[in-house]
Amino acid sequence: MTTHPSTPTTADADRALADRAASSGEYLAGILAAAMLDTVGQPEKLPALLFPGLDPNAVELVWEKALVVGYRLGRLIERPRWDTASLRRLRTALADAGYEAMDSQVARSLATVHPADTEPVRERP
Repeated sequence: MTTHPSTPTTADADRALADRAASSGEYLAGILAAAMLDTVGQPEKLPALLFPGLDPNAVELVWEKALVVGYRLGRLIERPRWDTASLRRLRTALADAGYEAMDSQVARSLATVHPADTEPVRERP
Protein backbone atom coordinates (compact mmCIF):
# COMPACT_ATOMS: atom_id res chain seq x y z
CA MET A 1 0.00 0.00 0.00
CA THR A 2 1.30 3.43 -0.94
CA THR A 3 1.20 6.04 1.74
CA HIS A 4 1.00 9.71 0.99
CA PRO A 5 2.62 12.37 3.10
CA SER A 6 0.16 14.35 5.12
CA THR A 7 -1.08 17.59 3.67
CA PRO A 8 0.84 20.49 5.16
CA THR A 9 -1.03 23.03 7.19
CA THR A 10 -1.74 26.40 5.65
CA ALA A 11 0.89 27.95 7.91
CA ASP A 12 3.52 25.36 6.88
CA ALA A 13 2.74 25.78 3.19
CA ASP A 14 2.74 29.56 3.55
CA ARG A 15 6.19 29.60 5.18
CA ALA A 16 7.69 27.09 2.73
CA LEU A 17 6.36 28.89 -0.34
CA ALA A 18 7.30 32.32 1.02
CA ASP A 19 10.84 31.07 1.67
CA ARG A 20 11.00 29.62 -1.83
CA ALA A 21 9.82 32.91 -3.35
CA ALA A 22 12.36 34.90 -1.30
CA SER A 23 15.19 32.59 -2.34
CA SER A 24 14.22 32.87 -6.01
CA GLY A 25 14.01 36.64 -5.67
CA GLU A 26 17.50 36.81 -4.19
CA TYR A 27 18.82 34.61 -7.00
CA LEU A 28 17.22 36.80 -9.65
CA ALA A 29 18.58 39.93 -7.94
CA GLY A 30 22.07 38.65 -8.64
CA ILE A 31 21.23 38.02 -12.28
CA LEU A 32 19.74 41.51 -12.51
CA ALA A 33 22.85 43.06 -10.92
CA ALA A 34 25.04 41.34 -13.50
CA ALA A 35 22.69 42.37 -16.32
CA MET A 36 22.86 46.02 -15.27
CA LEU A 37 26.64 46.01 -15.60
CA ASP A 38 26.49 44.02 -18.83
CA THR A 39 24.07 46.61 -20.26
CA VAL A 40 26.08 49.73 -19.42
CA GLY A 41 29.43 48.07 -20.11
CA GLN A 42 31.57 49.59 -17.36
CA PRO A 43 31.11 49.89 -13.58
CA GLU A 44 31.72 53.65 -13.81
CA LYS A 45 28.51 53.96 -15.85
CA LEU A 46 26.23 52.17 -13.34
CA PRO A 47 25.07 55.41 -11.63
CA ALA A 48 23.50 56.46 -14.96
CA LEU A 49 20.89 53.74 -14.38
CA LEU A 50 19.53 55.90 -11.54
CA PHE A 51 18.62 58.55 -14.16
CA PRO A 52 19.64 61.57 -12.09
CA GLY A 53 17.66 64.67 -12.94
CA LEU A 54 14.45 62.81 -13.79
CA ASP A 55 11.40 62.43 -11.58
CA PRO A 56 12.22 59.42 -9.36
CA ASN A 57 8.57 58.30 -9.32
CA ALA A 58 8.38 58.26 -13.10
CA VAL A 59 11.69 56.40 -13.33
CA GLU A 60 10.39 53.79 -10.87
CA LEU A 61 7.20 53.26 -12.90
CA VAL A 62 9.14 52.82 -16.13
CA TRP A 63 11.69 50.54 -14.42
CA GLU A 64 9.02 48.21 -13.05
CA LYS A 65 7.26 47.82 -16.40
CA ALA A 66 10.47 47.56 -18.41
CA LEU A 67 11.81 44.88 -16.07
CA VAL A 68 8.74 42.69 -16.55
CA VAL A 69 8.66 43.20 -20.30
CA GLY A 70 12.40 42.62 -20.70
CA TYR A 71 12.36 39.46 -18.61
CA ARG A 72 9.41 38.04 -20.51
CA LEU A 73 10.92 38.97 -23.86
CA GLY A 74 14.17 37.22 -23.01
CA ARG A 75 12.37 34.03 -22.01
CA LEU A 76 10.26 34.04 -25.14
CA ILE A 77 13.08 34.73 -27.58
CA GLU A 78 16.07 32.86 -26.20
CA ARG A 79 14.81 30.30 -23.68
CA PRO A 80 18.12 30.98 -21.95
CA ARG A 81 20.21 29.00 -19.56
CA TRP A 82 22.10 31.17 -17.10
CA ASP A 83 25.61 31.70 -18.41
CA THR A 84 28.04 30.96 -15.56
CA ALA A 85 31.15 32.27 -17.33
CA SER A 86 29.50 35.63 -18.02
CA LEU A 87 28.21 35.89 -14.47
CA ARG A 88 31.73 35.23 -13.13
CA ARG A 89 33.21 37.87 -15.43
CA LEU A 90 30.60 40.44 -14.45
CA ARG A 91 30.97 39.59 -10.76
CA THR A 92 34.72 40.18 -10.95
CA ALA A 93 34.16 43.54 -12.63
CA LEU A 94 31.66 44.56 -9.94
CA ALA A 95 34.01 43.48 -7.14
CA ASP A 96 37.01 45.21 -8.70
CA ALA A 97 35.00 48.43 -9.01
CA GLY A 98 33.91 48.31 -5.35
CA TYR A 99 30.25 47.38 -5.94
CA GLU A 100 30.16 45.02 -2.95
CA ALA A 101 26.39 44.55 -2.60
CA MET A 102 25.91 43.75 -6.28
CA ASP A 103 28.98 41.48 -6.21
CA SER A 104 27.44 39.60 -3.29
CA GLN A 105 24.16 39.18 -5.14
CA VAL A 106 25.85 37.76 -8.22
CA ALA A 107 27.98 35.49 -6.00
CA ARG A 108 24.84 34.08 -4.41
CA SER A 109 23.33 33.42 -7.82
CA LEU A 110 26.49 31.65 -8.93
CA ALA A 111 26.37 29.43 -5.82
CA THR A 112 22.75 28.45 -6.45
CA VAL A 113 21.55 25.77 -8.80
CA HIS A 114 18.42 27.26 -10.30
CA PRO A 115 15.69 25.06 -11.80
CA ALA A 116 16.14 26.83 -15.14
CA ASP A 117 19.62 25.33 -15.30
CA THR A 118 18.46 21.74 -14.85
CA GLU A 119 14.99 21.44 -16.34
CA PRO A 120 14.71 20.44 -19.99
CA VAL A 121 13.30 23.06 -22.31
CA ARG A 122 9.78 22.16 -23.38
CA GLU A 123 8.79 23.37 -26.81
CA ARG A 124 5.28 24.63 -27.35
CA PRO A 125 3.14 22.32 -29.50
